[in-house]
Amino acid sequence: MSDISCVRSSFTNIDQLTDDVLIEIFTRLPFRSTARCKRVCKRWLDLISNPQFPTEFICRQHSLFEAYLIYLSPHELMLSFLPPFPPQSLEHLGFNDQNQKAPLAPDMLIKGNVCGCSNGLFLCCNNRYTAGRDFYVYDPLIQKCRQVAPSLERGKETLYAVGFVSDPYYHLEGTKPSLNPNRCFWVVIMRSFIRTEYQFVVEVFSSEIGVWRKVVVTCIDGFAFAPHWLLSFAYEKCLYFMGRTSIFVFDPLNLYNYTIGYPEGADAMDIMSFGYLGRSCGSLRIADIGHNDLRVWELLGSQNWHLLHRTNLSAHLPAVFCTNYYKRVGGFHPYDGDIVYLHSYADGVFAANLQTNKFEAIPGYEKSDISPFQLELPSLVPSIEQLYY
Repeated sequence: MSDISCVRSSFTNIDQLTDDVLIEIFTRLPFRSTARCKRVCKRWLDLISNPQFPTEFICRQHSLFEAYLIYLSPHELMLSFLPPFPPQSLEHLGFNDQNQKAPLAPDMLIKGNVCGCSNGLFLCCNNRYTAGRDFYVYDPLIQKCRQVAPSLERGKETLYAVGFVSDPYYHLEGTKPSLNPNRCFWVVIMRSFIRTEYQFVVEVFSSEIGVWRKVVVTCIDGFAFAPHWLLSFAYEKCLYFMGRTSIFVFDPLNLYNYTIGYPEGADAMDIMSFGYLGRSCGSLRIADIGHNDLRVWELLGSQNWHLLHRTNLSAHLPAVFCTNYYKRVGGFHPYDGDIVYLHSYADGVFAANLQTNKFEAIPGYEKSDISPFQLELPSLVPSIEQLYY
């Protein structure tokens, strides 16, 4: 046998690999590459379409600073976090090393347009918030959907701002926590407007009564929506809607509202276009980027913003990222107040520790959009009830 024949015989055709080996390869690829693999042949399509594949894919994917990047659609991902478990809790979950990652629940890929996230539940819509109908609430833990009745304005095609808040997943019965598959949630929609208005209509759906009702709210300081922010942030049972010069806060349980001004010295356009509103370390935070100047504020009381971090990105990040006009803040770490996530569609995701000035790229997530939601995963970890005993 010639030397060339020997070399050729040493190669293995990829079709000769076992299913387990192929799945191992697929789970190590970026999501977009894995999705393209479905088109190669029927065998690959069947392997990637298997109901168990999303679980294996998500558990294998790169994590940084305890953050998981979970895909909601082929082009959109969400920053998701596990809480800091004590050692005894990890033993209950089958882990002896605190540095090991606990497994994630299956079926985290969600079909439809995600337009709300609260306590592990997702509000989805099939009409991209323009018709006020076809909303449904999805629970990834029990893998069930609950339809939301059409809104009162269902016949009018217009652009709506949407809010969603739900009760916590666990409630106590005696001394034990238990799942509450029928826990309450509220959906809020209102017609989006960019001119300042002092009185407007808010529609509120309560799962307790199963119907919508119209509420006319009076906003003393006036409010106008930020053009790019039609989805609200749920925090302590209130909904926070980003505006052109302020934040509109609405409590759907008590039908109470007020506004919060942006931090003094902040550029409202930078916040609207490149900033982020979220929670970290139990407090509400807001950030912006202007001319590579990254700033993070924390809300003290109900109206006062305190500047926590200020960093010149040009000194720490690649020039290609800094010169990208469309870079923005993608999220906060909920348990480490020094960590901020930065994102651009072209360059992907960076994790930035603003205390140590350590900036790390998370590879494989270029050409992906980050959802405006952060999901904490205590209720999505198997056997989480054991954490309470």
